[in-house]
Amino acid sequence: MDSLEGKVAVVTGAASGIGLGMTEAFADRGMKVVMADVEEAVLNAEAERLSNANFDVTPCVTDVRWREELDKLLATAVDAYGKVHVLCNNAGVSGGLGSGGDGPGLWNTTDREWDWVMSVNLQGVLQGVRAFVPHMLEHGETSHVVNTSSILGLTSGDGSVYSISKHAVARLSEGLYHDLQNQSADVGVTLLCPGMIATNIITSARNRPDDIAPDNAEPSAMQQEIMKRLDSHFKEAGMPPREVGDMVAEAILNNQFYLLTHADNMAGVEKRFEDLTHLRNPAPGQGWGIPGVG
Repeated sequence: MDSLEGKVAVVTGAASGIGLGMTEAFADRGMKVVMADVEEAVLNAEAERLSNANFDVTPCVTDVRWREELDKLLATAVDAYGKVHVLCNNAGVSGGLGSGGDGPGLWNTTDREWDWVMSVNLQGVLQGVRAFVPHMLEHGETSHVVNTSSILGLTSGDGSVYSISKHAVARLSEGLYHDLQNQSADVGVTLLCPGMIATNIITSARNRPDDIAPDNAEPSAMQQEIMKRLDSHFKEAGMPPREVGDMVAEAILNNQFYLLTHADNMAGVEKRFEDLTHLRNPAPGQGWGIPGVG
């Protein structure tokens, strides 16, 4: 894509974190942005803030778990701006401590925990692709899809539903790239694999819908303390989301597929593929760069 100015972007998970960082980066480059999120009050407040700064943004409350919600999002974007050139499938949740399991280990993951994380992190990306890519192919102008995975989607590590969902997003994105290339489509793809970013990902249970509420009781005092410390660590040590947004904007312009936010995370990726190449058992996971988190 030669320029972002005047183009239209749709960003899910746009009320905070990386989604808001991408929205700001796009708006600064002259794009019109449809901001989608489930947190209505926060979404509207951020959209108002950006509108007051003379950026052209449109909020749309969206639950990415459902195809009809993505169809509504596309219709909102088309009604507001005519067509969509950039789709950022960015909405995501972490699952995690106290949100539906009886302890560490994949075997302790409950059906509701699996359904919640997979429905947002994986199904939300798939539904976004299904809703928006045909529209991009139809209007024929240069377009781009950005799918947010994680460094945990490229490295080896524990059996958390989050990590599994992000591995699936990586493979989905590679498949999407090849499918578009095979059709000679003028639609690029970027797989965003963030490391530690200063976002609210650790506290994503605040947006957990009632229809897949946790099977277990409230998190224990110890679990709550661990989550509090992790959240603080991310906020204090993580990369500012706006920096990620700028990286994504440049990746779109350069038609770059793989985008890792932290160069030092590449060691974990290389280690995984070295193990595979030499048929070695998997080494311990690198996680987000936090000792003991993999």
